[in-house]
Amino acid sequence: MTKYTAVDSWLYWSIPSDLTDATPEEAILPLFKENYEPGFPNDIDKAVLDQKLSAVQYVFIGLNPGDAGPLPELFGNFHGDRKSCDYRLAAITYGTAAWGGFITDLEGSLESDSSKVKVGQANVTALLDHLKDLGIPQSATLIALGSKVYKALEGNLPAGYPLSQLMHYSGMNGHWRFEKERKKVRQIIEAHTAL
Repeated sequence: MTKYTAVDSWLYWSIPSDLTDATPEEAILPLFKENYEPGFPNDIDKAVLDQKLSAVQYVFIGLNPGDAGPLPELFGNFHGDRKSCDYRLAAITYGTAAWGGFITDLEGSLESDSSKVKVGQANVTALLDHLKDLGIPQSATLIALGSKVYKALEGNLPAGYPLSQLMHYSGMNGHWRFEKERKKVRQIIEAHTAL
């Protein structure tokens, strides 16, 4: 069995039953919000995910779990209560090549005040070692969720690691916009495909 940490997860969420290929873009976020179910989706076979590790193309990286912490289940991080706004990640990745990607945190401490979370070279080294131990290829694009994670990675990543950034999806972030972040996800995928 693969050695996952409590902050590791996958970019899968329960898909709203009324979401179809014909659903207009502007309806995706409200549908995920209204139909959001905390917890990793039951219809995803967790045992099969180990086989996907060597083919991961996108690794989303948050700072750390908030005070509520990850749900006490395998892959419970990034699948918490609706107030955590994890449905925003679901909405911006749904229907793209990033859906089904890997996601983890740079630091494991439970703290909702990001100013109290310190990250640096040791965290980045530990993250890269962990991804390597999992078998995730170095060619996977690392996608920082927020500027603090981006700065920590940008300043401490060895050459050769593709790095991109999205705005953090927290409900406290009044600058986050679905259309803008979904467009960025598509641009990241295009850039990764061009590598």
